[in-house]
Amino acid sequence: MPIPDPRMQQQASSRDVLQNGGAWLEALVRHALIGVAVIDASGLYLSVNPAYCALYGYTESELLGQSFLTVFPPEQRDAVFKRHQQFLREGGELNGEWEVIRRDGRRLQVLSESVAVRGPEGQNHRLVYVLDITARSEMEQTKESSRRMILSVMDALSAHVCVLDEQGFIIKVNQAWREFASQQGADIQRCCEGSNYLQACEQARAQDPAATVLPWTEAQDFVTRLKEVLAGRLDSFQLEYACPSSAGPAWYLARVSRVRGADPMRVVVAHDNVTELKLAQEVLRQREAEWRDLAASLPGALFRFQAGSGRLSHSSTHSTQSAQNAESAQNAEASRPRFVYVSPGIEELIGLKPEQVLGDGRALWRCVLAAEREACKASLRRALKQGQDWECEMQIRTPAGVLKWVHAKASAKRDPDSGAQVWTGVLSDVSARRQAQAALKVSEETFRTFFETVPLGVVYHDRSGRITAANPAAGRILGLEVAQLLGKTPFDPGWHAMREDGSDFPPEQHPAMEALRLGLPVRQVVMGVHTPDGALVWLQAHATPLFKQSELTEVHASFEDITELVRTRQELRRQASTDHLTGAANRRQFMERLQAEYSRIQRKTEISSCVVTLDLDHFKQVNDSLGHAAGDAVLRHVTLLMRLGTRPLDVVARIGGEEFALLLPDTSSEDAFALAERLRLRVEQNPAQYRSAVIPVTVSIGVSPMRWTDGSAETALIRADRAMYAVKNQGRNGVKLGSGDD
Repeated sequence: MPIPDPRMQQQASSRDVLQNGGAWLEALVRHALIGVAVIDASGLYLSVNPAYCALYGYTESELLGQSFLTVFPPEQRDAVFKRHQQFLREGGELNGEWEVIRRDGRRLQVLSESVAVRGPEGQNHRLVYVLDITARSEMEQTKESSRRMILSVMDALSAHVCVLDEQGFIIKVNQAWREFASQQGADIQRCCEGSNYLQACEQARAQDPAATVLPWTEAQDFVTRLKEVLAGRLDSFQLEYACPSSAGPAWYLARVSRVRGADPMRVVVAHDNVTELKLAQEVLRQREAEWRDLAASLPGALFRFQAGSGRLSHSSTHSTQSAQNAESAQNAEASRPRFVYVSPGIEELIGLKPEQVLGDGRALWRCVLAAEREACKASLRRALKQGQDWECEMQIRTPAGVLKWVHAKASAKRDPDSGAQVWTGVLSDVSARRQAQAALKVSEETFRTFFETVPLGVVYHDRSGRITAANPAAGRILGLEVAQLLGKTPFDPGWHAMREDGSDFPPEQHPAMEALRLGLPVRQVVMGVHTPDGALVWLQAHATPLFKQSELTEVHASFEDITELVRTRQELRRQASTDHLTGAANRRQFMERLQAEYSRIQRKTEISSCVVTLDLDHFKQVNDSLGHAAGDAVLRHVTLLMRLGTRPLDVVARIGGEEFALLLPDTSSEDAFALAERLRLRVEQNPAQYRSAVIPVTVSIGVSPMRWTDGSAETALIRADRAMYAVKNQGRNGVKLGSGDD
């Protein structure tokens, strides 16, 4: 409505109201700390206090005689004025929160209370109290936004997470929790919001101990310790357990912790899938055992020693001889290297058990002949002092009295974990070769034997990445002669490496090139390489940069053939996502692809994609009359027809007993409907065969578009299901497009 023009007589009327209304009204209007105004029946201000003017940014003279609708957004003024008139005419309430506009255009959120007062001539006016609650509203919005963000983050987590109150009731669970409960066949109502998680654990354990996810003893421990957390006697705990599944053994880590500072108390329960970690640990354990066996089978002994941590000091010239001797002994002990590993070959080589050498650092030196001992110790001290490689030949006498020449060679490297300088090397028996003054040649020959006979592929790259040496195992694994490997680089177009997900493996990310670029070891990189005969070989590769006088000179790379392991892993993943009867995607895989497509549509709203659900008509009659084997043949037959009628990028899935679903990316509703009709006709015209029986088949099909406005990925699937069941109710063997209201 239009704002009335100011009228001077209204100011006089305002004075009359205040004079006739009494001093209490004058004091209230002038001295209140919140905004106060008196408005007449026509909507004009009769009185405003300073707090009211300050709230809206006007002076008193600018408001008096003006319409109170000035401070409201234009689109709200008619409705507000009607409520004002109704309040003065009929009474009741005119309170609440309002959005208003200051003189500077800034919008505020205010809380108002209204009271009817009688003017000098008996007419009703409205006395209104106004409080600025903008900050509170913004705070509430921020709090709500934070709450939604936290819930969104929880749903994005792969771990199965729920939040409990102090009584053990579930306040919130994330999407992963719901999906896991559904996959395990758990009662969703008993495991989600509002239910008592502690009672659910105890009831499941009491009713059927074998049906619980946790093993019996671990389930008891979990419940007991969870009670301790809820009672405030324990802050947190974690429990690892095995969980059987159709895809094979799986391991989970349950972690329970109190939320610090939460009032009232909150407890977070999370279950993380640690199957990959457990499998990796088992592979690592097996590999370590293999390397130990290899070390035990090698001639001689492998060893590692670590430099002493003490610092050498010098005695004062005024110290006594005995004090100097004691200090010298302490310095010698502090600087003496300590063996941290010796392979079992030490017993055959020198006659000492590994534990004897590890327990007594001087046991090995006592076997060295006196004539050789000082020279070897001097060479070791130089290596320790300079942090360089150590090499020495020494003549020893075994505890059994056998004389031998032993060649010791160790490479120095800084341990990445402890930061200590360590030397890793080998002790070799070079007695026979010592007579011919060929210790160096013997050492090289020993290394060459190891290099050429080890089952791992081993190659050396120069600083440009070219292969300068390769062992026979490398050629055998890669399907090439050793001579064909020499000179090649990871950039050679013949390699064409790939990752496990099928993407290209960039040559610059090859382990050898990464080691050259970073100057650091690169471990356990999985890559696939095509051999010349077309076979795909999967390798686990390692690369170690080699330095001479602190300059990187080449890279040592090794790799093993893990083709069977990768194929097994891929097959397990395939089985986990594939229906075993028809070969179509299973429900889990379909829902994952559906969620991914929904996320893509959320990012690109112009995309048109569709979901199709299909159910075989009267399928139970096939099973009842011809047997389940005939029913299985029908399911495989329909699956084949669907694959023949769809694109490679479409997803064909069996999501129930005789129910199928199609995900059609980049497909309009019209095209999806046409495809569904073609499929319906193809199934009707091509009956299934089982032995000598010809089995007619028809299908009921529902089609639904996926929309970016859908609340979830499942919304389109639900629409398609409803359309499909509508077809069944209408006589079956048809196609229906589901609308948003179906």
